[in-house]
Amino acid sequence: MVLASGAWGRSWAVLFAVVAGVCVVAALGLSGLHPVAPVALSLGLLVVTLAVGWRPQLVWFLLPALLPVMNFSSWTGWWLIDESDLLVLACLAGGHARWALCVRAGQVAPPRLRGFVALWWLLAVSLAWGVWQGLNDAGFSWAGAQAALYAGYDSSWNTLRVAKSLLWALLLGGLLRSPAAAHSPAAWVARGMVAGLCLVCAAALWERGVYAGLLDFSLPYRSSAWFWEMHVGGGAIDAYLAMAVPFASWAVWTAPTAWRWAAANVLLAVSVYTLLTTFSRGVYLAVLISLLWMAVSAWRLKLRPAAGAQWGRRTLASMLLVLGLEAALVFGGGSFMADRLGRSEVDMVGRLTHWRSGLDLLKTPADWATGLGLGRFPAHYSRAVEGGGYPGQAAWQRDVPGGAHAVLLGPAEDNRVGLFALTQRVEIGAVGGHRVRLRAHSAEPADLVVSVCERHLLHEFRCQWQWISVAGSPQASGEPVEVTLEGDAFDDRGPRERLRQGVLAIAPAEAGSTIRLDSVELLDQGGKQVLRNSDFSAGLEHWFPMALGQFQPWHIDNLYLDVLIERGVLGLVVLAIWAVWAGASLWRGRRNADALGWVMAGSIVGMLSLGAVISVTEVPRVALILAILLWSSGAIRGQIEDVSRCNRL
Repeated sequence: MVLASGAWGRSWAVLFAVVAGVCVVAALGLSGLHPVAPVALSLGLLVVTLAVGWRPQLVWFLLPALLPVMNFSSWTGWWLIDESDLLVLACLAGGHARWALCVRAGQVAPPRLRGFVALWWLLAVSLAWGVWQGLNDAGFSWAGAQAALYAGYDSSWNTLRVAKSLLWALLLGGLLRSPAAAHSPAAWVARGMVAGLCLVCAAALWERGVYAGLLDFSLPYRSSAWFWEMHVGGGAIDAYLAMAVPFASWAVWTAPTAWRWAAANVLLAVSVYTLLTTFSRGVYLAVLISLLWMAVSAWRLKLRPAAGAQWGRRTLASMLLVLGLEAALVFGGGSFMADRLGRSEVDMVGRLTHWRSGLDLLKTPADWATGLGLGRFPAHYSRAVEGGGYPGQAAWQRDVPGGAHAVLLGPAEDNRVGLFALTQRVEIGAVGGHRVRLRAHSAEPADLVVSVCERHLLHEFRCQWQWISVAGSPQASGEPVEVTLEGDAFDDRGPRERLRQGVLAIAPAEAGSTIRLDSVELLDQGGKQVLRNSDFSAGLEHWFPMALGQFQPWHIDNLYLDVLIERGVLGLVVLAIWAVWAGASLWRGRRNADALGWVMAGSIVGMLSLGAVISVTEVPRVALILAILLWSSGAIRGQIEDVSRCNRL
């Protein structure tokens, strides 16, 4: 099939070239604003764009491989976008540029995918309607665009933050009909998922080794790896592992040699370890359901291990041994998991109450039909649910003369004090007490707690801290207040402790307080000021708001309720159609005893099972991975041998 010829061909080529140009300009323009490594990031994105343009199938490998680690928000302070978005833009630029060349040359395109066009437009209309509703509900205005990168979940920008994952999914879905699709996207996605799982497991091992200890399961420390979106709680790593761990089993099952079989088994063991150290009961059950489904379906489909039946028996024995030993370590190595299991009934009652509160936000038939708008759950829940307010908030404002400041808002209830802070990562190599110098004021007298702690994300270890009283004054702050932090002097840190990252945290210590921060400086023992953007002149660049508890306002903790509340019954129907479309393609291919379709189905089963207790749409890069799995699964039956000269240009 030829896409087009003559004037129509040239028109399509121009369109794809324009999309590629917009994507690459946006990627490079945003990378130039990167607070930490603008040059390195820009060069990396150029390499990705050229690589995908040269070999368009790489888009299906690079995204699942790199999305789990392409986020540095804890260092940059970026919120609306992050490095994963720039990676997607670079991949889209390369893919569409190659497509433009192919169409221009009148090359053969991949076959039509049954139902794909109708589904694509259905998703596009659902996205457009959800964005319109969300922006209209929030009262969107371009007046606050200068603060968009650092806006909050209560703002209208959260609609665009949540919507971007579906926008990227639509643009990537279009590439299924490009030359990249002639190389079986599902095969490349599977390899990318294995590579991404390796990176996540490496990050989790480093985190556990440096902070909690690899074999210490008594601490209430839950692995989060590189999922900084969990600064407001949620289950980003849970959702990722539910989708990724089945690919570790697939790697074992399809390993053709003893060496690859051994390496895949190591990955499986470390994956199970990472899974167990999340201490998440929901993901335990979801992955168990997924693996059991894969075991039964492998038996029914008569799937044979690539290395032979003998290695298949060894695979089963090794998997059971690994699962048994690691489960015994986690459940018997400390009291934390035992305590969580003992609280399961109480926690379930609390979750049911949380779900009912979320459903109560839907007041009218129109709300039930089309939802409140994309990204609008946090704003509605925090205002409408009794006791459901934020534990604190941080905002950035520009002063009229050209200066800027940050505003810290305390929680509405006294029992939420201390559960929110504005943070920045710092080096704590110097021993002794750090000093903090800040300029702040409040309309009423208020207190702050300032600390420097060893911290990865939500869990802190040794700390220095101090209370600071902010005098009530309607005027701008005058002379700075300087205090010396008390507590651990960090002078007896061993080699492991010295690898821990330090985090400065500034937390409002009174309910209902509003404190303006004009500048914050942190001085080490030698008097050196170590903070970046200490006067907030660059927005909240390098600053990272963090909730330390009371996570309910940000998450409904159920994928299906999340879609229902924000996109209504119609959005839920669209999601169901997408899942059924992918599942139907996998079902049609079951007779081929294909291990690729087998693992794709297992991954989706795991995520859909976890969706009963975890929401994921508020974590765009994880939601995008789910979209990639759905697209590639739905296209798995539409692949043909590459007959296009385009892929050999």
